[in-house]
Amino acid sequence: MTQTYTHSPRPIGSPITFTIKGDRLIVDTGRKVHEVQLGAVEAVRMTYEPGRVGQKAFRTRVVMKDGKAFNFSSLNWKSLVEAQEMTAEYRAFAESLCTAIAKANPQARFIAGKPWWLWATTFVVAVASLLAMAVLIWRAAQMGSMAVALLGAAFAFVGVWQIEPMIRLNKPRPFRAGELPNELMPKVG
Repeated sequence: MTQTYTHSPRPIGSPITFTIKGDRLIVDTGRKVHEVQLGAVEAVRMTYEPGRVGQKAFRTRVVMKDGKAFNFSSLNWKSLVEAQEMTAEYRAFAESLCTAIAKANPQARFIAGKPWWLWATTFVVAVASLLAMAVLIWRAAQMGSMAVALLGAAFAFVGVWQIEPMIRLNKPRPFRAGELPNELMPKVG
């Protein structure tokens, strides 16, 4: 069975096509064609990548035993300002790729979320920032500066709204190839 996924990972540049052919993955960047032996995959990492307001992006990173890696995401950039969410296509390709990797290399690791050190750093900075905003709001209210307190509350709300899913969804954890983390996959429908 052949499964293909094509997307433009950046606003400027050519699209990249990934094609699964048995125990191989063909990566066509438009300038060069690479053939990847899926048995040489060491790890697959799926993450949530915050995008523009109202647009979620999900990324799959495949790391080979020799240290080389490649990524593909659920966004297809059409121009500098327009990106299309590739919901069904990304889900189908990610599932097929993980299944093919597990079949070619049963020792491959499947990881959801960011590396522990990055996730913990993001968590600590987010909590510290939220506490600093709470102190700002409290001190502004004490001093009778309600405009500053309301502005601080608005910034805190926007910060929590943007950072909370990044922390919640990217908590590191293993998963099985046949049971991809649904929260790290775009929602169909």
